[in-house]
Amino acid sequence: MPLTRKPYRQIAKDILTQITGGETTEQHTYIIGKALYSLSNTPITEIHDIEGTTKGTPKTFAKNVDYRLAGDSVEWLAAGEHPDEETRFTVNYTFSRSAGISDVNPGSVVRTLVESISREIEYLYAQMDQAYLSGFLESATGEALDLVVSLLGVKRKPPQPSSGYVTFGRSTEPEKLPVIGEVQLYDGSPEYVLKKPLPKEVTKIEGTLKGAPATFEKAVDYSLVGNRVRWLPEGNKPDKKSVFNVDYVCNQKITIPKGTTVATFSTRPEESRSFTTTEVASLKPTGDGKWEIEAPVTCNVAGIWGNVLAGSVSIMPQPVQGVEYVINKGDITNGVETESDSELRERGKHALEFAGKATVSSLDTAIRAVEGVRSLLIEDKPEGVAGIVKVIVDGGDQEEIQRVISETRAAGIKVELLSPRIVYIDVTLTLTLQKGTSPTNAVAQAEKLVKSYISLLKIGYDVLFSKIIEAALRVRGVLDVTDVIIAAQREEEIFESEIENIAISSEERAEPRTINILYEEKE
Repeated sequence: MPLTRKPYRQIAKDILTQITGGETTEQHTYIIGKALYSLSNTPITEIHDIEGTTKGTPKTFAKNVDYRLAGDSVEWLAAGEHPDEETRFTVNYTFSRSAGISDVNPGSVVRTLVESISREIEYLYAQMDQAYLSGFLESATGEALDLVVSLLGVKRKPPQPSSGYVTFGRSTEPEKLPVIGEVQLYDGSPEYVLKKPLPKEVTKIEGTLKGAPATFEKAVDYSLVGNRVRWLPEGNKPDKKSVFNVDYVCNQKITIPKGTTVATFSTRPEESRSFTTTEVASLKPTGDGKWEIEAPVTCNVAGIWGNVLAGSVSIMPQPVQGVEYVINKGDITNGVETESDSELRERGKHALEFAGKATVSSLDTAIRAVEGVRSLLIEDKPEGVAGIVKVIVDGGDQEEIQRVISETRAAGIKVELLSPRIVYIDVTLTLTLQKGTSPTNAVAQAEKLVKSYISLLKIGYDVLFSKIIEAALRVRGVLDVTDVIIAAQREEEIFESEIENIAISSEERAEPRTINILYEEKE
């Protein structure tokens, strides 16, 4: 029987009624064969009504047809209708009592005491109601919901920090370090690896040629290829089993240690996002005079707080020697919050289907439970072929997802696991700015909001013109958005549109690339 929560005014009224005599309600459980049910407050003056359930339907029973007052008891008449077995019926009646207390007006001692006690009883009812609701999947929340779904083997997914790549670099060549007389043993091999990293130039090689000391000639006898000395086929070579010495110049190796911290810039320290590198990395020449390396990073705080757009990470709180700059060239937008109650409740509802290992819902539930999965789309019987299920998953560890699929799929069902193809989206638009609005701030905010909208689109979600315009219009000082052009690139194919949405198929996901925002000021 569900808990019936009484409000404060009803509690106070019932207590005052018990003290002074008057009208009250009382509940009893109907038992077949039992005709008389004694009422608690005596003597009884009158029964006003009795409510209960008959044949599963709420009913108000008829006095002297279904029941009658017998002394201080309710008597159910044999010829009338009775409540269903083991159900509750409520009796509303009046009684009289000679009592010494009669002043229950507001402000009286009795009224004040009763109202104080009633407030505490109401709070107790609220606690009982919360405890009752916490035992059901549909109504439990927070830790109570965690306990409910744990009975089904389901756990709440924790928040995931955002992760991505940042580029460390310098615009000039690192310091040159000389290496003198590095010893190598010639055994007839065409190439020999130099021991120091990043060799730039071999200045001299000395060895033994036909039993006599000799100096070998660059580009005639040998050349430097990467970090190896290569002996040329037509040139002279040292005697076999003899030692040759190499003098060369190498660039200083600049290493980014694992655990290096980088951050976004903010004038308010509490708004800065910090990230930590997860691997050791070393700068390498890029071919345009710069030395750079991409290093994987993870946000130090889990959740969407660490989701940042390209170009946001630019600070090294503790600079690495030899590194001149750091920047994230791509968006870092894969951080997720703790699984919400509604999401966890939905997975809990599918837990039995998951145990049955037979439905598309069970696959959906199992894959969504994998940490890092941001969105997924499942197609049953793709192209009408029975026995095949296509699963497109964005995020998460592919090996872990494949393992979960193997454990979940029904016997005889083939599951094809795919990652979404990325459709790169370029947007060009013009802002009409209110006079006095800072163009720099407006353009930066509009670019951020448009990128954020596209980045958060899930698999198969179209890029909508209206949403891009809506995002740009959210910037303070923007009066209008015109000349909108959206370009979508799929591999070598580029499609541009000035009026149509960009359709994204069920195997694709949109990702922002270039957002070009122009502006004009309203006179």
